[in-house]
Amino acid sequence: MRPYQFSQERITGQDTSLPAVLYQLYAARLLSYLRRHLPDISDAEDVLLEIFVAVLEHEQTLAKRTEDEQRAWLWTVARNKVKDVRKRLARRPLLVMLEQASEMPEDEGEMPEAVTLREEAHRSLHLNIQKLSSVQQELLELRFGYGLNHMEIAATLHKREGTIRTMLSRTLDKLRTFYARNEGENSHGRKRK
Repeated sequence: MRPYQFSQERITGQDTSLPAVLYQLYAARLLSYLRRHLPDISDAEDVLLEIFVAVLEHEQTLAKRTEDEQRAWLWTVARNKVKDVRKRLARRPLLVMLEQASEMPEDEGEMPEAVTLREEAHRSLHLNIQKLSSVQQELLELRFGYGLNHMEIAATLHKREGTIRTMLSRTLDKLRTFYARNEGENSHGRKRK
């Protein structure tokens, strides 16, 4: 594969160096990922800075890679940096990791029933995802939360693409089983009343 050539149309700023272009393309999504996995916004911002310092240090190597390989490299670095911060925080027992709940924007014109149903569906999904292993949760997050493809997830998790496809398929099957089981319990409970 040829190294990825950035086109002028994709570049929004004046600086066309590889680190600047990668920052413009991926910083917002990486920061979103970091904020979700780290307890403090300042930790997330610090890690984002560390990621792009690593980009500067590896600029020549990254320049020879395709865009997909560069993106996978960024996500791998981000994931590893999150692990490092978590290890460091785990050594400080008074600091508790808080999960940031994603807030769903409400349309003021929506009917209260629709809002309630949407919130109930979101809660149900969240509860079912919590039943999955941490690896399965991470797979779903990388695929659907951050839009990475199978190849990028494979590179990020240091696994083969076929393995990722299988794992993701099994994870989705497991989620479907949870939903089917919940539906069965709900309909069974209604019949008893």
